[in-house]
Amino acid sequence: MTIFDIRTHLDFYDMLVEDFDDFMREQHSARRAFHCILEAYHLREWVWHDRIENDQPLRDKLKLGSEADFNGLVNRCCPWFGYLRALTNGTKHFEDRAQGFEAYRVAAAPFSLDILGAGLGEGAWDGPVRYVSGSLPVGQDNKGVLMFDFGEEAGEQRYLPVLHVVESVVRFWRDSLRNLHPGVSIKSSVHHNEL
Repeated sequence: MTIFDIRTHLDFYDMLVEDFDDFMREQHSARRAFHCILEAYHLREWVWHDRIENDQPLRDKLKLGSEADFNGLVNRCCPWFGYLRALTNGTKHFEDRAQGFEAYRVAAAPFSLDILGAGLGEGAWDGPVRYVSGSLPVGQDNKGVLMFDFGEEAGEQRYLPVLHVVESVVRFWRDSLRNLHPGVSIKSSVHHNEL
């Protein structure tokens, strides 16, 4: 398959890395986060069809009989994949079903004295914002932080920055592609330290 100049799963991965680097520069951007989430989720299909599906020795080595087996392997190796699937499919079908978590932007309460920069630029954001007090950061350039909220039952692991999830999935794909392509230089984010 060719879409513009995206011909292979490695091209698709390179696009993900470039979009991740853009997201790192604008960590408050739901648009940038969403692009990364969609690409990271759909890269799975590109890897299967472009690299694994027709390589029987590789499928045997990985013990994969079908695409469903590959999906299961990805889900086991990357615990965040289920959340990406929920966001990707939920938005594609405009579904507001219970997905087990919420995704939103967090900002400091206006004029909160315990958070550096709180209240600066008040009124600049016109979208839904949850105001919190205390320890949650106000984010890069005081523009807020995109968060997942896994609910009270998650205890201390209730809140997680979206950036952390996206970064871990980008690293998962980097490491997976390096294993699938030994000896090939696989692109890495400029924000990731290489060994």
